[in-house]
Amino acid sequence: MASYLTFSYSDNLPKSIKKNLPQALTVSGENDPELLLIIRILSGNLELTHNYSNKSVKHRKNYFYSDLTSFQNWKIDFPKLFSEETNSDDLAEFIFNTKFTNRSFYKIILAEISHFILHERKSAHTSAFIFIYRILEKISYAFPMIYASKSSDFLKSFNELKELMTGSDEKKELGFFKKFVETIHQGDPIADTSIDISIEAENSNVQKQMFKAMKDVTNVSAIHEDTTEHGLLCIKYCEMGSFIINIRNRFFHNLNGGSKNIESNRIVDSDEFFRFINPMAMHWLSMILFKVTHYSLSNFQNHRRNSRA
Repeated sequence: MASYLTFSYSDNLPKSIKKNLPQALTVSGENDPELLLIIRILSGNLELTHNYSNKSVKHRKNYFYSDLTSFQNWKIDFPKLFSEETNSDDLAEFIFNTKFTNRSFYKIILAEISHFILHERKSAHTSAFIFIYRILEKISYAFPMIYASKSSDFLKSFNELKELMTGSDEKKELGFFKKFVETIHQGDPIADTSIDISIEAENSNVQKQMFKAMKDVTNVSAIHEDTTEHGLLCIKYCEMGSFIINIRNRFFHNLNGGSKNIESNRIVDSDEFFRFINPMAMHWLSMILFKVTHYSLSNFQNHRRNSRA
């Protein structure tokens, strides 16, 4: 028996841009590569339909930009994120030739992102965060494996990563992926920046409580110096994964012991609380995806050049 199709997708780019796209970058709604759908939905130019509820979402948020603003011209602007020399034809060639690579994995990630966007649109931000964490769990081992499998230069670092796969669940969960994130951002100026979570509740007392609840469960070493009390919590870029895990543990698990939990009375409204966290968490996850895709694209292009030489 065929499985039920939970989501369907259609292109939501302006016609003036879509008509000039290489065919491999357009969305037909039938057998589209999952990586393409992920890139397009995170770019904010894809319409998704939840078939069970028949609810459609014309998604507009561009999670590749920290302010979530749209690309002016996706055909030109998105490939330029890879490099000034990369164009839509380069990206189309990569997508077309790798569309069956890790397809089962990307199918799972696409579903998680789609559920996140659906719940965000319904303002069910607490539920949406669950899918943020599910994405983090799924990529925490898969992305290091994908990255390491493509380059012998990474093998030394990968052997160090493998050592973190043994031990307690917490060590595996935090250490393995965190080490990977630090490794792929070595020498990258973005590692010195932060993910900035703006807290803007209508009631100032509620805003202070939410800020304090969020900050209290965040490791001091993860907090960036740009943090502004009660209004802006800045998380060091490479620490964002640990931040997401801490929020999950201290709210959903409500763990007993010495560490502080996020008590319901302190945050007043959980959907309001996670409304501030979710967009920046998804932005960070999108940029990790982009980093791995960038590496895969470079590896693909180098292989093509060498085979033609």
